[in-house]
Amino acid sequence: MSVIQYTASSRHRLTGIISGLIAATIWGLWPVITRFGVTTQFTPDEIVVVRFLFAGIVLLPYYFKNKVYRRVGILPSLLISTGAGAVYVYVSSLGLKYVPAGHLGVVETGTMLALSALGGVIFLKERKTIGQITGYFIVFSGMLLISWQSLQSTNTDSIRGDLLLVLGGILWALYTLLTKKWEISAWDAVATVAVWSLAIWVPLLILYGNVNYSLDYTIPWIMQGIGQGIIAAVLGLWFYSIAVNNLGAGQGSLFGALVPVIAVLGGFIFLGEPPTTYEVVGVTLTTAGIFAAVR
Repeated sequence: MSVIQYTASSRHRLTGIISGLIAATIWGLWPVITRFGVTTQFTPDEIVVVRFLFAGIVLLPYYFKNKVYRRVGILPSLLISTGAGAVYVYVSSLGLKYVPAGHLGVVETGTMLALSALGGVIFLKERKTIGQITGYFIVFSGMLLISWQSLQSTNTDSIRGDLLLVLGGILWALYTLLTKKWEISAWDAVATVAVWSLAIWVPLLILYGNVNYSLDYTIPWIMQGIGQGIIAAVLGLWFYSIAVNNLGAGQGSLFGALVPVIAVLGGFIFLGEPPTTYEVVGVTLTTAGIFAAVR
């Protein structure tokens, strides 16, 4: 009996580890896909449209079949779909137009984690250990190092890009705090974000945004739609949920520490953006800080 239990436990753990690695890889490569899009032939408006056109349609059956609208009211839906939906994706996409993909992994992730922790203490009355607080300071140090590099640059685009990623981190922290406060499950939250963004922002951007309707865009739109709307928005969360279910919330969330590393490596391998010394040190600090903060 003990052997059977051990085998089952090992299988669950292995499943959780593999799923966590896949989720971290997906989320780490999202800024790479997005930067490639906005620096070649896509506008930030088009990134938003293609992401939520695909994700919204895919999650529409779940949203109505499971009556998510009954559990997540109008005001919560508006707020969380702002924090992690169209506005967040637009701001992040615009930021990635000016700075390398690795900056999102550090600057935006660092801002989100620091503000989520601070907001948790102030608004949700969460208690933090000394180790967690130390981790947040290490993350913040890594983020400041990357930002300091941009501030030293004479290129105003770098400063603009990092500031936009800071704003993206603020929006994601808002989403994180509100979903915790209202105890919205992961799938209910992502379905609400996708469906409400599809219903509100996609039509507005199609009508008034900078969106190209040329048939020459068909293949690139499909490729970005699969990458943005299905792989990043849906499959990333699905694999992350499997990791948390098999390993627990604490160990499952550790894989988020790999996102900055994967973003920098992905930018180097796929976009030819070699990291600077500042970026290498910043990523190292941020990764170590995240590990310490979520333990």
